[in-house]
Amino acid sequence: MPSNTLVIADYPVGYTSGFGETLYNLFSGFPSEKLWSAHPAHVAPAAGKRRAQSIELPSPSRPPWLPSRISLAYYPLLKMQQFSASRAAGRQLAYMVQKYSIRNLLVIPVSPWIMSTALALHKQYSKLNLVLYVMDDWQGHHECHQLPYTRRRQRLLSEIVQRANVRYAVSREMAAHYEESFGKSWIVVHNGVRNGSLHKPTVPSKPRQVLLAGDVNVFRFDAVIALAEAIERHNRRNGEPIEFTVMGEVAEQHRPALSVLRGVRMLSRRSHSECLEAMKAADLLYLPLAFAKKSSRISLYSLPTKLPEYLATGKSVFFHAPKESAVFRVAERYDLTPRLSTIDPAALDTFVETWANSNAANCMDNAKRALREEFDIDRLAAQFQAAFT
Repeated sequence: MPSNTLVIADYPVGYTSGFGETLYNLFSGFPSEKLWSAHPAHVAPAAGKRRAQSIELPSPSRPPWLPSRISLAYYPLLKMQQFSASRAAGRQLAYMVQKYSIRNLLVIPVSPWIMSTALALHKQYSKLNLVLYVMDDWQGHHECHQLPYTRRRQRLLSEIVQRANVRYAVSREMAAHYEESFGKSWIVVHNGVRNGSLHKPTVPSKPRQVLLAGDVNVFRFDAVIALAEAIERHNRRNGEPIEFTVMGEVAEQHRPALSVLRGVRMLSRRSHSECLEAMKAADLLYLPLAFAKKSSRISLYSLPTKLPEYLATGKSVFFHAPKESAVFRVAERYDLTPRLSTIDPAALDTFVETWANSNAANCMDNAKRALREEFDIDRLAAQFQAAFT
């Protein structure tokens, strides 16, 4: 039987992101009166996605009016704010642990100050059942954002790993790497869909709509811009243009490069239901990860939340990621096509031309097998929630 559980993370369960959606699905059926989600106060669950009781923590951050080019000058003050926030959040959470007789503590590593808060709480209440879930490789997160991965931060992660009773990783590749690095056992859990949810789509006579349902950031930008430019070259050569829609937040530094391309349409984040409808309407669903060296660990070990949802539409999914990455290996295991492991312009031009002139149906049997064997959300949620009894 589930027992009272506290989640400490940068985002709440049910937040409008892959992070929030994955937790929302993995906690499916978990009693909401036994689940608390502690997160910075400036973020909130999406409408209709509140599965836990929110505990709003302090939200130290750089002022939005401060130009990003001088953000480093604000860093020392931000560190002081985070230190104060950690102390205040620790007192707040200690009170909640006692008041609600919390038995389980789930920690998802992103911001160091939140991890420090969680670790201090567990030291204070060491009988809490500590569960760790890594969605994005923490070292890779630092490398992508050019943050200092100091020895202190490495020790912080290592201590939480060692103290945890149960450790979850988002991919097979991440679990294998962490077992080798930390000498502990790891269980693979990630987002999924319910069995029998695979749709049978109509096959367009002339495919024209490409959709990326997700954010564009350092985790995938070089792949996205490479495909967008290939589509732009195709549109200049042909009378029937392809439209490439991005339904998600585009990082400020990446907007200029995409906005000059006529074939690209940038939308902001939409609700989960709107994303699902857009996926069903598209001709090709795009699943990219970055090829740049600084993003290599994220690409190798991450598994995008949208993967099972893409497959469940029955539409063609374009896997565009490094060959060694977890997502590309899923595509290889089940022979899911199309897939490409390069951002070479000539290779992308060939892909775009081939796809635009093809009306071949997607092999639904392969997608169905992948969903059944690796992305059954009922099985994944049961495996995840087994840690919180």
